[in-house]
Amino acid sequence: MHFLLSAAPLVAALFGIYLASIHGYLLFHSLAEGIAIVIACGVFMIAWNARRLLRNHYLLFIGIAYLFVAGIDFLHALAYKGMGVFEGHGANLPTQLWIAGRYLEAISLLLGVVFLRRRLFPRLTLFGYGISTGLLLVSIFHWKVFPDCYIEGAGLTPFKIYSEYTICMILIATIGLLVKNSQAFDRKVLVLLIASVATTIAQELAFTTYLNVYGPSNMVGHLLKIVSSYLIYKAIIETGLVSPWNLLFRDLKQAEEKLRKARDELEVRVRERTAELERVNRDLTDFNYIAAHDLQEPLRVLVTLGDRLAATLKESPEEARYIIGRMQNSARRASALIRDIHKYSIVSSCREPFNRTDLNSVVGKVLAEFEEEVEQKGAYVSVEDLPTLEVCALHVGEVFRNLLSNALKFTGDEKPRIRISAEAIGDGNQYRILVEDNGLGFDEAYLSKIFTPFQRLHGGNRFQGSGIGLALCRKVVERHGGSITAMSRPNHGSTFIITLPVSGNGDA
Repeated sequence: MHFLLSAAPLVAALFGIYLASIHGYLLFHSLAEGIAIVIACGVFMIAWNARRLLRNHYLLFIGIAYLFVAGIDFLHALAYKGMGVFEGHGANLPTQLWIAGRYLEAISLLLGVVFLRRRLFPRLTLFGYGISTGLLLVSIFHWKVFPDCYIEGAGLTPFKIYSEYTICMILIATIGLLVKNSQAFDRKVLVLLIASVATTIAQELAFTTYLNVYGPSNMVGHLLKIVSSYLIYKAIIETGLVSPWNLLFRDLKQAEEKLRKARDELEVRVRERTAELERVNRDLTDFNYIAAHDLQEPLRVLVTLGDRLAATLKESPEEARYIIGRMQNSARRASALIRDIHKYSIVSSCREPFNRTDLNSVVGKVLAEFEEEVEQKGAYVSVEDLPTLEVCALHVGEVFRNLLSNALKFTGDEKPRIRISAEAIGDGNQYRILVEDNGLGFDEAYLSKIFTPFQRLHGGNRFQGSGIGLALCRKVVERHGGSITAMSRPNHGSTFIITLPVSGNGDA
């Protein structure tokens, strides 16, 4: 019902204009062209005065184009056969002006889609259309190089007919681009624009069949032109005046919606970053406490032994040498601890780039560093085919370095046997890497502790170490979006299980 009521003015206008054709075809033609010219000028005025508000410059481009289309249509109406304004030209001149106007309109509707996302310079565009339209009119009125479109007694020329078909193809392409870019329009405006262009196509087809400029197909074409102009009026002028928010401020509304969305995303990222900073702060607090405690122990030994050395140096050289040896060992422990703390802090704060890396090459370089120790202990190390992953080679090398060092360090009576292998898991977007040894192993009840900084399951001075190596391994693996765990039994060796994605998260 609402549609019928809204279409009633158009039906009444079409009927009234048809009645005018009974009185005289020139009156009918003048009314039809006049309505189209008024609407085209109205489109220009709405678009031009709203140009500073529009970020989507499609409407502005079409508005400028329609001003010059209206100018050519005005000349077409004046040149129409029987008007007596341009004497001696016959029906060819208005037909030439008609084709010129339709080409200008169709090409403008097609090119306008370009400015849905590009900036338009209004005054430069206005100047360009002025020059183009001027050259088009000069080619018709002065140079007379524009092809003939109507020949008295013969009717429409092939150029005119083929031009109408060409214009139809351009308009079909325009509809396709409008549909493709539908998100840039208010739905109502888009439907009306497409309906207007489709009606224009029907109008052009009607103008390919008439033999007389006063014939019925010519009348049908002009009635369709009124419908097309009315739809443009509904799409742009009425919407622009009655519902300006939907047309002129659509981009502003969309920008506001994006700014909500962006604010919400920012709040989520801030919360996530805050939680991460709080976690890092807790880790640093715990780390500093444990580091301070563990660094104090070898330093206290150095101070105590230094006092004993001062008291016994002259009286007992043997005891002095023993004390000096212990002092050197404590100094080495302190140095190693500081070095490992430095490594851990680098992994925690540094952001190295990820690159596609062959893990066989990484493990090969690490094994070269342990070559002498492997020979001394008679160890057997086997490395199966490892994958190529997107990782930080420097940091992943530290993981293998620590795991190999532990496997060679915590050994029992048997010669060390170490095996490194890998297998794809899931959809092939992750790999599980295994580092197995036959060493001392550990009770899995302590599994949650071994990856914590400064936790050492084997106390005393039998095995040197700072207790940071496995914590560093966990830190590196987690930076890569993976995980690390272990399986073990006392005196039955250990298997460390590393899971890494094929593609990393961008930084280590």
